Amino acid sequence: MQGRQRVLVEIGLFAVLATAVATLFVLTGLRGAGLARSAGGAGPRVAAPARLAEDPAPVVPAGAAAAPTGPDLAGSATGVGPTSTPGARATAEATATATPPVDPRRVGIIAGHSPYDTGAVCPDGRREVDVTVDVAARVQALLEYRGFSVDILPEHDPDIPEPPLQNYRGAALVSIHADSCDIAGASGFKVASWRYSSTPELDQRLVDCLYDRYAAATLLPRHDESITIDMWNYYAFREIAVDTPAAIIELGFLLDDRAALDDLRYEMALGVADGIGCFLGGAEG
Repeated sequence: MQGRQRVLVEIGLFAVLATAVATLFVLTGLRGAGLARSAGGAGPRVAAPARLAEDPAPVVPAGAAAAPTGPDLAGSATGVGPTSTPGARATAEATATATPPVDPRRVGIIAGHSPYDTGAVCPDGRREVDVTVDVAARVQALLEYRGFSVDILPEHDPDIPEPPLQNYRGAALVSIHADSCDIAGASGFKVASWRYSSTPELDQRLVDCLYDRYAAATLLPRHDESITIDMWNYYAFREIAVDTPAAIIELGFLLDDRAALDDLRYEMALGVADGIGCFLGGAEG
């Protein structure tokens, strides 16, 4: 009988203890719900803890775009946003060295073959370089009198690019030559530009001006049929800056045009200077 009473007492204590535990859980749940409601209402907001690197990624609803979660807010290889620091490209472009504009009054003149070699040499010793140096000096004087800045540029080994011809920039460049003594009966002059020029229209306009003004000054005929690769692929064309219009002129033949090459050097220089002036906008004598 006493054993049965003791069991009943233990069962009763257990029931009381279980009831107390259940009550505690209920109160705890109600307290948590109250705090949740206060966080969404007018009560004080509790700051959420910082997101740790090992936290799981948030669940994104189907069809919604995921927001960036890491420090790479500037963009990524996916193409969202810039992939470099804002302003970096603009800064690089601003600091890049710009090519200065070409001086519209700067002209380059090459006295053919000087000082590299003699050019053509006739049986009596007449040298091409003697003619070209003299005519080039006269062209320089005429152009400088008209307000141009003239550079007399030296010839050099065609296989070895050298300054100042290399990358020369000017409003125009003309190389002055004379034809050989080897073609009996040939008379006249010719003008050519580089066949592979990146500015063929400008070069052709310079050629046309030289043809017109030189013929008017010297009364020599054109001899276009003797234009060779040495003219339209002249090595200096490949060395100068791509934005420099250029032409080469053969003043006449050292054999049959001997009298003109001896007596009309001023007229030859005038024709070249007027051709350049025509090309550069009417600056003629």
